[in-house]
Parts: sequence; structure tokens; C-alpha cells
Amino acid sequence: MKIDLTSLLYQILQIANSGLTRSYFLRKISTILTDFFRCTEVVQLLKVHNDQPRYELLKFSRRTFVYNILNFEELKKNHHFKGVDLNKGTDNIWLNILQDKFNSTLPFFTKKGTFWIENLDNLSSIRKHFFEQESVQFSIDAKNCKSLVIIPFLFSNERIGLLQLKNIKKNVFSEYEIEVVEEFAQTLGVIMLNQYSQAALQERVKELTCLYGMSQIAKQIDISLEDLLYRIMELIPPAWQYPEITQTRIILDGFDFSKPEFEEGRHKLWADIVVDGERRGVIEVVYVEKCLELDEGPFLKEERKLIDTIANELAIIIKRRDTEEEKTDLKNQLHHADRLATVGELAAGVAHELNEPLGSILGFAQLASKSCGLPQQAEKDLEKIVKSSLHAREIIKNLMSFSRETQPEKKKTDVNQLVEECIYFFKSRCYKGGIVLSISLEPDLPIITVDPVQIEQVLINIIVNAMQAMPEGGKLDIQTRSNDGNLNIIINDTGHGMSQEVMEKIFNSFFTTKKIGKGIGLGLSVVKGIIASHNGNIKVESEPGKGTQFEINLPITKY
Repeated sequence: MKIDLTSLLYQILQIANSGLTRSYFLRKISTILTDFFRCTEVVQLLKVHNDQPRYELLKFSRRTFVYNILNFEELKKNHHFKGVDLNKGTDNIWLNILQDKFNSTLPFFTKKGTFWIENLDNLSSIRKHFFEQESVQFSIDAKNCKSLVIIPFLFSNERIGLLQLKNIKKNVFSEYEIEVVEEFAQTLGVIMLNQYSQAALQERVKELTCLYGMSQIAKQIDISLEDLLYRIMELIPPAWQYPEITQTRIILDGFDFSKPEFEEGRHKLWADIVVDGERRGVIEVVYVEKCLELDEGPFLKEERKLIDTIANELAIIIKRRDTEEEKTDLKNQLHHADRLATVGELAAGVAHELNEPLGSILGFAQLASKSCGLPQQAEKDLEKIVKSSLHAREIIKNLMSFSRETQPEKKKTDVNQLVEECIYFFKSRCYKGGIVLSISLEPDLPIITVDPVQIEQVLINIIVNAMQAMPEGGKLDIQTRSNDGNLNIIINDTGHGMSQEVMEKIFNSFFTTKKIGKGIGLGLSVVKGIIASHNGNIKVESEPGKGTQFEINLPITKY
């Protein structure tokens, strides 16, 4: 047959420059070669990595399409490609050609190293002249293959792969035509190598597009962190080799941000999200279908670098967001502190102004109540005046504490005795309200130095809140104990409890969940201030419908 390969090369070049994916390009080229040379099978082998020699294998026929990545070191060790269905002896010939170890003086080899058999019917002669000398087994189905040509790809004096053609006819190529096909093969090898480089470049472009998209999303300060994470996850699949079977998810601070359609794949690539040395989560990329084994499972080493970079960039974004939130919180705290300072000054002034007239109201009401012959209704009204005056005085006392107009007077105090004295005033109220009171005081509790009046105020405020949280009755449990240099006062109730949102605000000044007239939201703010002035701390645990626990920790030290 007379061969004109100019138009064939032009067609292949057009396909190589059309931007096809690598696998589709190889399938397309193999189809064209099979048709052009009227082959039963075309095999292409191309070296695609130099650091750890790895070859891309494509085996194509009318009935089969095999694409694989082969380790050349394994071939040299085992003299065959594992998992590749080739005829005995063929892969050994490949090894000799790729390593430039063939003897060009032997039959079946050209000077350029092409292995060429014109008639496979004469296998006995072939074995006699070559394979038996080389101790190589060689068998091939002569019914489907009469001619076999294996041509090396040469690039810069290096053997970068080979092209194998099988034909059902004998004597397909003349010696001249073999030389023409050899020249064609060199150009084809260069085209395949360039197309591989283009495909690799496209992968890098996809990676950079992903990272650029992340940087643009990170600039958008008006979106929530959740939206930001979902947008980043949308950028990831297009950056991987097989976007159509790629899924991703991000787990951050224990929350899973995957989409509903996410499914665990057969292959997974992941990287930890580490912020300031703390592992906050993980980012995962999975293939939901089986893929070729490459550097890290089916993933490329470039993809390992990419997911590590994405995780690092994500950590930077999260840290920046955390910093912005901390700045906002600090700014709000400063504004709040400034407002509280103003309110404190106002509260102190108002308290001083109200104390004198309130004292007069209380004193005259008490005197009037002692008068003889008062009508019963007048007695009840005077009792209400006294009660309201005492309540107003308690509010003023809280305002004075809030504005720090009263200084603590610390002295050695038996906290157990303080608790018992405080509880004495609540026993009757608990009984009337259907509240079971349980007291468990640790014997020989250490004596500590505190302001007993202020600590009593702390206990009263918390107990009153607990009783108000149990309008239908319940159980109030008060304990004392000591451990690790701290004295603990624990107050438990079985009331309606609090949500997480409410718990985060209960120590804020003027925050209250009570109805108007039932409180001004200073009780727990004062409590926290008093405990802080004693170098202690207070913890709260609560669950809606199950009650609340306050734990007061005071250091066992002398001031």
C-alpha cells in the first residue's frame, strides 16, 4: 500500500489543538490510526513523568478501549506490565526498545529500533532467529494478526514511548513504507507529548482559577461564613481531573457543610484546616466512581498541593473572619462600657437623691401603721407602702453596687453559716410556693476572706431568680464544697431553664426576660461584678424545661 501521511498529520494536529480532554483525545487519535492503517489494534505508550518514570498506555481496538498509567520500574523488575493484557513477549520487546537494548543486526529490527514482522504465520522461524536466543516466550493469535510493527517515539535522542500496530494482512508495509511510518511516528510522539503538556497546563489553569475565585469570595464581607464555604465548595470540582464525578465537603468546628447530594466516594483526598496551630476541621474531595491509580490513589501530586493550598487559604480566611468578629465584639464592649459608665454615674446620683425621700416615706409609713384605731383597709395600704419602699430601697442598693459606690468590706467568713442565714429567710416562701429545699453543706469548709454582705447579696439574687423560674413549684438544691484551692457554692433549680442565646446575655447589665415592673436586669450583672471583685468566677449551665445550675467559685486565699 502506498502511504500519504500529510493529511493524516494535519488532521491529528487539528484535534490536538481543539482543547479536548486527554482521554477523549487519545481515543479519537486511536480511532483515526486504526481506520487509516486498517489495524485490528493500536497501542500507544508515552512517558509522561521523568522523576518517577511513568507511562501512559492506550490500547484500542474495535471492541476494547484500555487506558492506564504504568510504572516503568515495575516493568523492569517483572518484565511485564501488571494488569495489562498483552501477548507474551510483546512487553519484553517494549522493555528492550525503551531502554535501547535491542540488537539492530538481528532480523525484525530496523536501524532506528523498530520491531517489524511481516508474516506471523512463520512463528517457528521468528523464535529461532530471535526469541529463543533471548529466552523470551512469544505467542500471538495469528488468526487476527498477520503483521506486527512496534515503532519507538524519539524526542531529543530519548525514547519517550512507542506505537504498536497490528494488521490482519501479511506484508502490509514495504521497507520504504516502514521508514515513512517511522518518521510519522516521531511527529506523532511530539504531538502527543505537546497535547499532554497542554492538558497539564489546562489543569494548572483550572487550579489557579479555583484559587482566584476563592480570593474574590474572601473579599465579600457581607456574606456569612456558611455561604462563603458553600461557594468555595462549588469552585473545587472544576479544578480536579474528573469534575463530573467529583464531590466535596468541608467540616468546620464540628459542623458538616456538605450539600445534600454528597456521598462518600471510593477515593478520597483530604487536608486539615489548621488555624493558629489548632485543627478546626477538614476539607475533602472524593471521586464517586473508580479511577486510575496515579500519585495518591487516583489523585495527582499537583492535586495534593492544590487541596493543601485551599486548606491553608481557607484557614487564613477563617482567621481573618474571627479577627474581624473579635474586633466588632471588642468595639461593642467598649461602647457598652462607655454607656454603662454614663449610666453608672447617673444611677449613683439618682440613688443618692432617692435615698432621703424614700427613707422618709418608709419611716412615716411604719409610724402610721402603729397608730391605734386604724381601719383595716388603711393598715393594708400602709403595709403595701412599706413593702414597696423596701423593694425600691433594694433597687437603689443594686444601683449603688452597679455604680461601685459601695466598697467591699472583706473579713474572715464561714460560708456555710452565711448560706444557712440566707436560706432562713426563704424557707417559708419555698414552702408556700411548693418548692422543696435541699441543703448539702460540706463539713469543715475552709474559712475564707470575703465581704459577707456582698456574698449574701449574690446568694439572694440567684435564689430569687431560681424561685421565680419555678412558679408551679419544683426543687431548689444548694451545696457547698472545696477542691483545688477553691470554695464552690452550687445552686440548682428545676425551673423552666434558659436557651443558649439567653445564657449568653444574662450577665449583661439591664438584660432581663421578666415582665415590666418585675425587674430591671441588674441582679446577675451585680452578681458577676461582686464575684469578679473577689477574684472568683461564676459558671452557668441550663437547658430549657430542665432547670439551671449556677456554680460560684471563690479562691481559698486571704486578702
